[in-house]
Amino acid sequence: MPLLIVGILLLAACDNNPPSSIAYDELPADGDASRGEMLFNQTASPPCMACHQENATASPALAGFGAVAETRVDGQSAREYAFYSIVEPARHIVEGYGNAMPATYDDMLSPQDIADLIAYVLSL
Repeated sequence: MPLLIVGILLLAACDNNPPSSIAYDELPADGDASRGEMLFNQTASPPCMACHQENATASPALAGFGAVAETRVDGQSAREYAFYSIVEPARHIVEGYGNAMPATYDDMLSPQDIADLIAYVLSL
């Protein structure tokens, strides 16, 4: 029984969604959607497009993301929702999908890269 309690406490201490190393306020005001598309398709490990394709089934497809993101969380702009979806993906899990997205993109991308990715996904 003591081992069970210790195990439960250890699991509770694990943070599946650590806070981002980049704050939302650190993002540049403007992102470049063309550069964001390039990043979406070929940067990071894994690249965004590996999971978020137009006909995705294991992860949310991003067609119409800009319109949907605006309504996902009360009091949060589409841009802010997109930011947290990238850097703290477990913060808002889309119904029907698990928490499979890596929470490491804030360590691999600069604030400008993230702003560019956001500009791209909001244009879809």
